[in-house]
Amino acid sequence: MMSKNNNIEDMLSQLITMVAAIQVEHKEMKQALEGMHQEHKEMKQALEGMHQEQKEMKRAFEGMHQEQKEMKRAFEGMHQEQKEMKRVQQEMHHKIDEIETRAEERHKEILDQLTAFKHDQDFIWEKTVRHEREIHAIKMKLS
Repeated sequence: MMSKNNNIEDMLSQLITMVAAIQVEHKEMKQALEGMHQEHKEMKQALEGMHQEQKEMKRAFEGMHQEQKEMKRAFEGMHQEQKEMKRVQQEMHHKIDEIETRAEERHKEILDQLTAFKHDQDFIWEKTVRHEREIHAIKMKLS
């Protein structure tokens, strides 16, 4: 019977050792599972952080896109202003050409009038000199 008791005790001892080993293994597995759960949580937080960063980058990109649109509109406005300035400049060149043409015509008219005045003056002086000579000749005859 002793041997049976010893066998039972051995079996109980083995059973207790096995239960203890299972408990240790269970505890280790539980800790490993908790570690994995913690890692999962951290990964989820990291993923949420990346998602948040992605949203911020998207907002920044949208802001840059909006600024680009505004710059494009401003550039188009400047381009339109440049076209208008070019048109005005061409009109001014055309008007300046017209003014120069009129000025040349008027200058020619004035020169023509001055030439006519010069001819008239020469004619009047010649006539005056002739009359003075005739008057002098008459005075000489009368005296």
